[in-house]
Amino acid sequence: MIKKILKYVAISVACLLVVSAVSLLLYRAYLQHRIAQERAITSPGGINSLESVRIGGINQWIEVRGQNVNNPILLFIHGGPGVAFIPLAGSFQGPWEKYFTVVQWDQRGAGKTYASNDVELQHRTMTVSQMEQDSLEVVNYLRARFKRDKIFVMGHSWGSVLGLWLAREHPETIYAYVGTGQVINFPENEELAYKDALQQARTRQNALAVKELESIAPYPSPNSRMEQVATAKKWEAELLGPPAASLDGFFDVPKILSAPEYSLKDDYGFIRGQTFSPEVMLPELMGLELGKLGSDFRVPIFFLEGRLDPYCRPVLVWNYSQRITAPQKEFVWFEKSGHFPFFEERQKFTDELVQRILPLAK
Repeated sequence: MIKKILKYVAISVACLLVVSAVSLLLYRAYLQHRIAQERAITSPGGINSLESVRIGGINQWIEVRGQNVNNPILLFIHGGPGVAFIPLAGSFQGPWEKYFTVVQWDQRGAGKTYASNDVELQHRTMTVSQMEQDSLEVVNYLRARFKRDKIFVMGHSWGSVLGLWLAREHPETIYAYVGTGQVINFPENEELAYKDALQQARTRQNALAVKELESIAPYPSPNSRMEQVATAKKWEAELLGPPAASLDGFFDVPKILSAPEYSLKDDYGFIRGQTFSPEVMLPELMGLELGKLGSDFRVPIFFLEGRLDPYCRPVLVWNYSQRITAPQKEFVWFEKSGHFPFFEERQKFTDELVQRILPLAK
């Protein structure tokens, strides 16, 4: 009798789990459909494409969106490494699509690209130099596909490493470079952010922050581990950045997991890529210094920086901007923003793109 009862209970639980899973999948499909409708491009000359392109020997994914395909192309190079932006872009880039054809690219080791390729192959090939070449291939693919001499490039955080390299080494391909959350000197930045956070922790008498930050000293070091980096970033965000509420709606997990561009496999790639890519590239990043590129640029350079950026310390970006030369050079502060001014001050960011950068295509 007891065995029969247990059998029926087990069957009931299994049925409940199946029904729950099916219900969640149906709800996810409903959300994907709703989001796709909300972001639909309906203009006659518009474009909304998602495709896999052979870049650097693997299949890499790009999304192209805009109200008029004849508008200038703006390639957004996401950060991380490994933080894919295709499922995040809907929270900020909609207004840009009126003026630009906006391209989001899931890089090697990120999002759909991580999910679509052999993991070991990506592990072996994830170097700064390979990622630089990937970025150049993406730029040239877009130029060829849309028959353009030049495009705009925007680099965010880790992506600003690739963007600044393109501006310095391949100026013939771009109208202008826009850096936001700009990386300049990785070890110097990590050291300054850590010291600033520790100082704030002591000033505020935050015993837990002091204890955890002191526990990872000396930081950074050539042998720093991801656990140490995670500790530093956690306290830098809390002690140096704007209020956490400034990012409400950006890292919205339900919205990300219901992005119409992503399958369940891609969702896994989005999550896994954010740990996989930094782990692979951390040793090389710890010695990265963009000052070695040289200080003379042959394209306009714009820095759109959050005054409260806890990760890429604003003073280092400002000092670097004063050392370089370019045909046009501008620095715009976003007083209420941290590391994501394109989301934290969306209207101002859009205005700056339209008023300062867009005219350079003409």
